Amino acid sequence: LKLAGIVLGGWQMARAMLVAQQKHAQDPSFYGAKLATAQFFAEHILPQAVALEASITSTKGGEGMLALTEDQF
Repeated sequence: LKLAGIVLGGWQMARAMLVAQQKHAQDPSFYGAKLATAQFFAEHILPQAVALEASITSTKGGEGMLALTEDQF
């Protein structure tokens, strides 16, 4: 769930960033803050997704989560 939250949060931050880039001239203070927040998320939060993905997929001998079949979810 944490992995999904980070990835989906990154997707929404990217969408907001695109709008902020287009409207930055209308309100530089507000949209500048949006751009800074999106950049922070991309640099400091989003990289956690790589580690979380590795913790799910790097099992030894099929132990843990990957030992379950799709029907068991």
